[in-house]
Amino acid sequence: MVNNHFKTCQALNIEDQPIMSRPHLPFFLSKVNLVCFEELLFDQFGIKLSKTEKAWFAGDGKELRGSIAPGHKRGEALVQLVRHEDRAVLAQDSYNGTKQSEKPCLRRVIKQSGAANQKITADALHLNPAMTSPIEQAGGIYLIGLKGNQKELLKDMIEHADQFAACKTNETTDKGHGRLERRKYEQYKIEGDVFASRWKTSAFRSLFKVERTRFCLRTKKQSHETAYYISNSAVAKDDGCWQAIRKHWSVEVNNHARDVNLKEDGLRTKYSTVTHAMASMRTLVLELFRKLKPASIAATMDLFQDDFDAMVKALKGIRFL
Repeated sequence: MVNNHFKTCQALNIEDQPIMSRPHLPFFLSKVNLVCFEELLFDQFGIKLSKTEKAWFAGDGKELRGSIAPGHKRGEALVQLVRHEDRAVLAQDSYNGTKQSEKPCLRRVIKQSGAANQKITADALHLNPAMTSPIEQAGGIYLIGLKGNQKELLKDMIEHADQFAACKTNETTDKGHGRLERRKYEQYKIEGDVFASRWKTSAFRSLFKVERTRFCLRTKKQSHETAYYISNSAVAKDDGCWQAIRKHWSVEVNNHARDVNLKEDGLRTKYSTVTHAMASMRTLVLELFRKLKPASIAATMDLFQDDFDAMVKALKGIRFL
């Protein structure tokens, strides 16, 4: 920062300013108005939703491990809606893991971003009427994992898949990361089945059964897994649910970049406002890299550290500066 301070002021077209010390930085960040900052971030770099061309978004949470206080198991957490297509972040919010749950936080993100009329994938944690009903009522599509946290519903759906023939099937084979992975998809029509009254406004229409077989090329070991997903997508429609099941990992790819490239888990602070401010700045950095489309984020970060002028040129190229 010291070496490139003068160039930074020139690039920002501002007068030479005093350099902020590292000890003072947390106090400065704690005064950032996060609401205004995130509004600016998503107004300038956010996604414009379309009611006619619905997009798939993955919703999930990420714990900010550096915020976990000594003696505690949970800290601050970030929840995002990430577009499957290009991993662009539509919206985000945060909560304290020791006091609040990820479930209402994701519902809040969906409501405030106006994404209920889009297509949403989520983990089994989020399978509840408070999540599914608003999406159905808004004309959106949900595709949510079905596991033991909904024990009776899971039992009924397993029995349904055993007793009835699948309406649609699909198979894929992928090779990468030292393994061969085969996936068999089956879609069952559950529209008209009898469900508990609390699911009445969720309008379950499809059950998806996914059998994954992974073969490790190095160890020659094979593993098998069966997963279930439930949706309000009609069997007669092609909403791209099979592809959406696979691409739900979009959030995890972003989380990996935040940890590996941007060292998010390495940030240690006792101030939640600082944690949230830095999380928002990391979101901004990833959005900038998404627009730059580098072959390697790590290599580009190394280049920018060594060549300040190259960084300024790149940021001007995407009209950030």
